[in-house]
Amino acid sequence: MKILVTTPTGKIGHRVLRELLAPEFCVRVVVRDPSRLPEEIREQVEVICGSTDDAPTLCRALDSVEALFWCVPTESLQETNVEQHYERFACAGWQAIREVGTPRVVTISAGGKGLARNAGPISGLHAMEEILNETGAALRHLRCGLFMENFLSQARSIQTQGVLSYPMPGHIPIPMTAVSDVVDVALRWLVRGNWKGIEGVAVHGPEDLSFAEAAAILGRVLERPVRYERSLGQDYIRKLASLGASAPYAHSRVNMFAELARGVTRAEPRTLESTTPTNLAEWCAREFAAAGPSLPALPKAPARLGSLAQGWPAGSSRTIADDALFVRTDEHLFAVTDQKPPKVATRAGTP
Repeated sequence: MKILVTTPTGKIGHRVLRELLAPEFCVRVVVRDPSRLPEEIREQVEVICGSTDDAPTLCRALDSVEALFWCVPTESLQETNVEQHYERFACAGWQAIREVGTPRVVTISAGGKGLARNAGPISGLHAMEEILNETGAALRHLRCGLFMENFLSQARSIQTQGVLSYPMPGHIPIPMTAVSDVVDVALRWLVRGNWKGIEGVAVHGPEDLSFAEAAAILGRVLERPVRYERSLGQDYIRKLASLGASAPYAHSRVNMFAELARGVTRAEPRTLESTTPTNLAEWCAREFAAAGPSLPALPKAPARLGSLAQGWPAGSSRTIADDALFVRTDEHLFAVTDQKPPKVATRAGTP
């Protein structure tokens, strides 16, 4: 079976590619810079050098292909029209798939289809779906929850300051999905040759979580206090601008979180089939802890502080001395000794 994998160096594509390296599959990839592929992988796949927003390149790559894994590369920080970014790639895909007659396509999309409006990359992915639906191919659009891997972009803040922050209220639950689960679903569709039609496939993770709940879980696994702080939209835009983002890119992100807060993910109700196994605690233990900076072990605190905190609710804090702020998580009491900015220094014990 011949399968074409796009974005083979991306966070999803590279995992799909590795799982397909088996004798029963003939794998081809499209990549701008083949040197980014590990040598042992280059030796096992057919490499087409080029970009997936170029229809002639895609036509060459799709020759004799039975299934296409389609993932649009994430737009750059400097992108000035986020939705057009996804539409540009989709139009090249539409042209090539129609011309070659590729029978089956599995795409990476997002939840909220039919409800999301002006939602930045989410709206771009939904526009991509509409364009590819006109190719004549059988399609499965994987409508994923928020990738847990997005938390890695805040690894330093989480590990050193104990803060997770987005421009969205902390109490609103949304689906959160591990990339490994998305890969498993994509593979199941790619390797089957007996499906037809066009459908959306929700990939929801094991449970909906709010960002406040996610912060508490990260704190338990990392054994240090992590709290969620809602960022104001303008503050978030300024933060992205300081990292080199264009104003349209930054606004697209704020718009995306505003639509998530509006509950657009209810467009795809959770079902047994959409519920995938990897929970946030498992993901954090496997991926996040390895990615973040290593911090020293937190020593135990005097027993008197543990007893003092027994009545505190999880998430509460108390100033016990002029230079020590104590924060209680679900299981532990921590001391944060430098509040400008906060920095975890010592673990103050357990009740």
